[in-house]
Amino acid sequence: MKNIFYKIKLFIAGFCLLLLGSCSQNILDITPTNAISDASVWSDPSLVNAFVNARYSQISHGWYSESWVSSMCDETWLTWARDTDPINESYSSPSFIGSMNGGHWGENGRRWDNIWNNIANCNIYFDNVGKVAYPDTTVRATLSAQVRFIRAFNFWDLVQRWGGLPIITKSHNLNTVSEIANVKRNTYQECIDFLVSELDKAAAVLPAKYSSGNDYGRATSVAALALKSKILLYAASPLMNDPRSDDPGLLVHYASPQGQAGWQKAADAAQAAITAATSAGYALYNKYPSDVKKNYTQLFLDGGNSEVLFDREGGASSTGTNLGYLDEANGPNGYGGWGGNTPISEFVDDFEMADGSKFSWNSADSITPFQNRDPRLSAYVLCNGDVWQNRTLETFWFTKPDGSQSGGQDTKYGANQWNTSQTAYNMRKYLDETYSYGTWSFKPRNWIWLRLGEQYLNLAEAQYNLGNMAASQAALNVIRDRAHMPEITSTGTQLWNDIVYERRVELAFEEHRYFDVRRWEIAPTVLNRDATGLVIMRKGDGTSTSPYTFSYRPGKVVEHRIFLPKLYWLAIPLDEITKNPNLQQNPGY
Repeated sequence: MKNIFYKIKLFIAGFCLLLLGSCSQNILDITPTNAISDASVWSDPSLVNAFVNARYSQISHGWYSESWVSSMCDETWLTWARDTDPINESYSSPSFIGSMNGGHWGENGRRWDNIWNNIANCNIYFDNVGKVAYPDTTVRATLSAQVRFIRAFNFWDLVQRWGGLPIITKSHNLNTVSEIANVKRNTYQECIDFLVSELDKAAAVLPAKYSSGNDYGRATSVAALALKSKILLYAASPLMNDPRSDDPGLLVHYASPQGQAGWQKAADAAQAAITAATSAGYALYNKYPSDVKKNYTQLFLDGGNSEVLFDREGGASSTGTNLGYLDEANGPNGYGGWGGNTPISEFVDDFEMADGSKFSWNSADSITPFQNRDPRLSAYVLCNGDVWQNRTLETFWFTKPDGSQSGGQDTKYGANQWNTSQTAYNMRKYLDETYSYGTWSFKPRNWIWLRLGEQYLNLAEAQYNLGNMAASQAALNVIRDRAHMPEITSTGTQLWNDIVYERRVELAFEEHRYFDVRRWEIAPTVLNRDATGLVIMRKGDGTSTSPYTFSYRPGKVVEHRIFLPKLYWLAIPLDEITKNPNLQQNPGY
């Protein structure tokens, strides 16, 4: 086992030896041992394979640290903030971006410099792989296509947050300091065109699936097409196509609106991804078709299932490759969890009734507010009275006969009062109900980056914007049918509202909503409002026994939130602009 990888920061030329992933085919086997020489790597195909494995291990995931992206939009609130507040309260700046530029504790794989680091390592691969003698040249071609996908994947992770950035496709060293220190940002359109071209090249070479289980998690042609679909959907959206005078360098928008041409590209890309996926045997996860709650629970726990097009693999705690402590950090406090990323009322209240009608606190729905709702609610959110680990969640308060207050086991009157959900809701999606709190013994978990369900929603949105209402409805109803929700028959504005709803619910906590509300330019409306929760009071004198009746008071403010237009895009980090003044700052900073 020999390990190595190289680190070249984008704006600081240097050539440093670091740890690489294992020589094993398994891309999770990344235990470091000793460094080896540059020449040895590029003369040994097995070491080149290890170098590629390390590029996968540098792809991060959405559970980084404790600060989920869902807590920087109108989905959840993080009980301890952890640098989510600069985004939620719009005081993010070039010198303090907050948790959209890496986690608060430790897991900073999504940070600006770490992503550029992996891009630089991909460039090192392309500059050197030609030196390697492969008996079978198709092996080199497939590896190169994988690295091409990884580089595009990483670059897109930057572009979707910062807009147009320098397109750098070669490695740099001490001899090219002046060149790398003076690079300029490419336009947004140039970046999109580059990404689409790179993914087309990767898709033309990669297999749709791998025959070996050890290769699970590697890039495929289907993954490349799915990522292309997402990129073109975003690129066609209003934010990137509305004329603006504060972006003369065209860093965050097109020079002129793409109009129908942009939506046609997005529709074609989504359809191509769906066709390629289904032809290769991918399918919507539907292992438990009669039980929506269990089906949607297991979709995110059953690693490598039929719906997953690309994910970041994680391992168990014992392997050192698990993707964070999400069970411990987000479980209810009464069970020993920390009550971290907690769903807010603005999210929960948006779930429809089971018959497709809107939920309202000003109707009979409010008597039993968590019953007869879209069944995905019970799979995603723990509400008062839900069964979790063989007891019911207790987020209610009550008044005792002596006039003092007390509460259920999952309130501040229960265990670990400092980790109490302030919204009366707790996370359920992604969590393992068999986890024993406090043991830190986590089962393997994969973060799904691309799944087939998203592709149908991409298609529905693109077809709607092309005016193809029937095609939009059909794509949307593929998802609605699985969720056992009434099929959509609407057109016009109502159909658009249905599309927005379906993305909000189906893709909850998967890092879509943050970007959706921005690209649709509805952030000033939906993010310029307080994050709220419920106050749940148990009726009676405190001496009665279960079942209890409850009164619900919505509107408890847990965070005052503000959205300013500058937060459509993140600020370029101040130290990067200090090192290279040619990097033009984004509008508003």
